[in-house]
Amino acid sequence: MNISYLGPKGSFTQIALINYFGEGSNQISKRTINEVFDSVEGEDAEYGIVPIENSFEGSVNNTHDLLMASDLLIYDEIQLRIHQCLIAQTTDINQIEKIYSHPQSFGQCQNWLKENLPNAQLIPVFSNSEGAETVLKSNEGCIGSKTLTELYGLNLVKENIEDSKENTTRFVILSNKQQDKSKNSKVSLIISPPNSDASGSLYNLLKPFASEEINLLRIESRPFRGQLWSYVFFIDCEGHIDNKNIQNAIHTLKEQKTNVKILGSYPSHNDS
Repeated sequence: MNISYLGPKGSFTQIALINYFGEGSNQISKRTINEVFDSVEGEDAEYGIVPIENSFEGSVNNTHDLLMASDLLIYDEIQLRIHQCLIAQTTDINQIEKIYSHPQSFGQCQNWLKENLPNAQLIPVFSNSEGAETVLKSNEGCIGSKTLTELYGLNLVKENIEDSKENTTRFVILSNKQQDKSKNSKVSLIISPPNSDASGSLYNLLKPFASEEINLLRIESRPFRGQLWSYVFFIDCEGHIDNKNIQNAIHTLKEQKTNVKILGSYPSHNDS
């Protein structure tokens, strides 16, 4: 079974992949989230795994934007507690002048960096594993998982530098198929109102869920590309897509000329 992930090796996404699928799968490293989507869409991989949300830094916008454009489904999700480490060629923190990291990791460690390395140059890269690959000099370091020290021959300068000790990232497993119904299913939707600027547009989106007594787990807006100041809404709700109350809510939304895209129906996981 081929599974693509945001890499290179040692990324938190690969750790989430191993936690979900185990060590025996054929893991295909991709440099960008877009490449993970492409690999599953082109059926080079049966599944793909990408980050979608962090408890401290919020949504991964690239993943959300690609979900809007893709026909792939969210097959499942997994949560992973994230422990960030400062890694370098040196063991002396005072030598570090440049730090490479994914922007999300910089955000998760911003207070620690201000207090401990206020003058360091912060250089964003596509992934923390790429940052580890880039570290070549004694004045360079990166942020990432402890696994990177073994994979790239680097030293652990400081571990657990994340600002929030509850720091957790949610990853989604992408597929061309939907998982079977489970007792704790959730549904992910993208809802596009005909005019998000209109008075009461958000109320009209939420009312069908309230009328059907559907519990909303998450709602978030994203700009709708191609239409100035228009927005779409990502909604997670309890239940399965085949449930009558969810079908009724979707039917009501469509009657309001609201576009509804089903991203997937899958088990809700609250443990990390």
